[in-house]
Amino acid sequence: MAATSIPLPITVLLPEHQIAAQFAEALAGGYLGEQFFYWLPLSVEAWVSLCRSPEYRNADRARTLLSRAAPRLAELWPAADTLCGLGCGEGSKDRILLEAFPHPSYIGGDFSQGLLELALACAAPAARAVHGFKLDLGSDQHLAAVAAAVHESGRSAVFTVLGNTLGAFDPDRFPARLRRVMRSTDRALFDGEIFAGDETLRGYDHPTNRRFAFAPLASLGLTDSDGELRFELRPGSAGLHEVVKYFVPARDLDLNVAGRALRLRKDDPLRMSSSLKYDEPAFFERIERGDFRVEFSDKSDDGRFLLAAAAPTAA
Repeated sequence: MAATSIPLPITVLLPEHQIAAQFAEALAGGYLGEQFFYWLPLSVEAWVSLCRSPEYRNADRARTLLSRAAPRLAELWPAADTLCGLGCGEGSKDRILLEAFPHPSYIGGDFSQGLLELALACAAPAARAVHGFKLDLGSDQHLAAVAAAVHESGRSAVFTVLGNTLGAFDPDRFPARLRRVMRSTDRALFDGEIFAGDETLRGYDHPTNRRFAFAPLASLGLTDSDGELRFELRPGSAGLHEVVKYFVPARDLDLNVAGRALRLRKDDPLRMSSSLKYDEPAFFERIERGDFRVEFSDKSDDGRFLLAAAAPTAA
């Protein structure tokens, strides 16, 4: 029997050919940004597997926190009739919230077509209507376009930035960028991982996460024999810390990416996006500096993950 399909309306603000060109340029420049780890089919598959893996504690922390907080959020924000997931991934975290609110509309925004399709399919049974935006959330124009659709959808929206995703969008700037496109009736939900030294590193350096981190290179035909993927911990400043990763080629590697011939040279590290962690005060400070006031917060049972529900401050 053929699988049942449902309409998945998606507005494409960032076409695939542009992403392919950006991918080639990133490899040529020696740095793979966060977005490329969610783009190609192998990356989508690896991310979904990681989210389901017991080794990846953050996914479980995020979902457990949301399940506990969702009824309280629905009481706190009874007028919310639209949920907008920014960097929605495969949609599992937003689905928890959708089930707590009274049948809202859902708008998902992500760089990855594959993950966006999964998020909309996940949301559809719990939402009045679904719509996706394939976009670059680093673009103010793209962010404004999503916000305009959200405001057409209803009177009050909850914008979610979940799964420790705020760090990927620049936590020093993104809250203020989001605030500028929000109405006074809208609300925002952020979460983040609390820094815990070597324990933080152990949470990332395991086989399932290695498969996810290597997926963009595996999509180009590379294997473990072509080099070494390394993770390191870099305590930072101003309450931010990093788990950094990079790939060190074991020999010169010749690649063809989007019709462009590229070479990764032996022992020359290909840097990759890092994962940002917070000291607890720094997490809340960055949200509040973006012109928000935190109305509700909660912490995972192990104290390693924070959730913050925020309202825009008066203009």
